[in-house]
Amino acid sequence: MPEPVPVVAVPVPVEPEVVDPRSLLTWKRGAFGRTLIYTQLQQQGVEGGDIHRIIDLLTPVYNFRKSHPEHMWEVGFHEDGRLAAFTLKVSPVEIYDINDLDTEAVLQRREIETFTETKTVRGTIDISLFGALAEEPQTAVLAGKLAKVFAWDIDFYKDPRQGDHFDMLVEAKYVRNDDGVHFLEYGEILAARYQGAFDTYDAFAFDAGDGELGYYNSEGKSLVREMMRSPLKLQRVTSRFNKNRFHPVLKRRRPHNGVDYGAPRNTPVMAVASGRVVRAGRYGGAGIAVEIKHRNKILTQYFHLNKIAKGVHVGSRVKQGEVIGYVGKTGYATGYHLHFGMKRNGRYVDPLAQKFPPSTPVPQELRGAFQTKVAHYLTQIDGVDNRNVLVRKAGDSAGEKTSQAD
Repeated sequence: MPEPVPVVAVPVPVEPEVVDPRSLLTWKRGAFGRTLIYTQLQQQGVEGGDIHRIIDLLTPVYNFRKSHPEHMWEVGFHEDGRLAAFTLKVSPVEIYDINDLDTEAVLQRREIETFTETKTVRGTIDISLFGALAEEPQTAVLAGKLAKVFAWDIDFYKDPRQGDHFDMLVEAKYVRNDDGVHFLEYGEILAARYQGAFDTYDAFAFDAGDGELGYYNSEGKSLVREMMRSPLKLQRVTSRFNKNRFHPVLKRRRPHNGVDYGAPRNTPVMAVASGRVVRAGRYGGAGIAVEIKHRNKILTQYFHLNKIAKGVHVGSRVKQGEVIGYVGKTGYATGYHLHFGMKRNGRYVDPLAQKFPPSTPVPQELRGAFQTKVAHYLTQIDGVDNRNVLVRKAGDSAGEKTSQAD
């Protein structure tokens, strides 16, 4: 028999553990506030020359005049007390590190890992949409996004009733750092359903071929209309269209040719439809005002603004939903509100009584892809496979259309 081959143990090389030199430093932390950053760092033992060096390095990427109490700073020292590093945290995804402050200082923007997941959010109206979303992060942002999706069908001031229920599938963006995973912000609402006392509305995000997401109902009809129902995402009507209203400032009866929406100072005001700006500036008792001319001989008015949005001036083009100004109380106004007026063919009309047709539906050649997307979204919201129901619905619709054509 052949001699057995001796087994020789070969040592496996062990990778040396990489130690972050910043973890060996002693750190002191603070936040931007009323006390100047120069004074704060001095109080932590940083010398004036080093403070100027830190400020000079950060100035190209950070405006110190716009510092905010949420902006945090950290300064690191060696064991012997020598200054070593500085970190500026503007947001979870905007962090600047300065290393080697004791030698050749280098500024770097930290690479932050972010990722997006879909999240199902449900709520039941008790008092308001805000209240129904109170447990969610960035409540106002999420409420505004949902209100914008249904802006053409639901007036979130007067329409919601106690017990109304909604479900939505929304993109939630997260950041992963040394402290773990943290919520960052909401992205697009992918699907939503609102079950009200009188009707049920649904919305599904879909790219109909123009490279932008639009919202459609389950039948492929666009939720977008020629005009939005309100120039504010969330508001309360304080005074309606009235041909014989008693004016609170002038103390006499005169026509109130529009709708007044009560809202906090500097609430963003949106153009209810695309058009061309024909007035932007002071306008007598209307205060700071914007007027926009639209197609079909429609003119809309936005009065008592606190200020006009950047880039909005006479002759400029604005898109539906674009912010054109901010709520104020300029002119003849007793409190912060927006006066919204509308003319058709040169005559004032009640904005709340107007009906406008929907925009272009999902093209017929994309209906199959759209129904597949809808089924996928509904499965995520309901936890039930909706594909067969939607395919039958699509088939029925197609059949009805064919019969009518014949």
